[in-house]
Amino acid sequence: MTTSTAPFTLTADDFEKTYYGVPVCSSGEDGDMLALGHPGARTVLAACNRYARKVLGLDNLADDPRALADEWLGSITEHWGIPRKATEDEMDNEGFSWCIERVPAGTPGAIAYTWLTAA
Repeated sequence: MTTSTAPFTLTADDFEKTYYGVPVCSSGEDGDMLALGHPGARTVLAACNRYARKVLGLDNLADDPRALADEWLGSITEHWGIPRKATEDEMDNEGFSWCIERVPAGTPGAIAYTWLTAA
């Protein structure tokens, strides 16, 4: 796989949708989602849940009308990362135009993002 180290600035336009002021997108085929920033777990949960309903056509994140928000809050983690353009291999295999490399907080060029791991 070829790698690219050219970072770039992520904006809401790089994400699939913005709900409740939070840019959100899917990540991979497992149902994981990524949100820009650290707006708080409940806000990210609301944005991802709306994304699941509006974009993915599900009842909610769990695709189960009996699911409770508290069941999903533990699936949300805050991170720091450096966004970069996807390599040709990543674009061909995954279909993504950008990636984010997780780094420690305080790393130059790092941005805040929040990850929702599908249950």
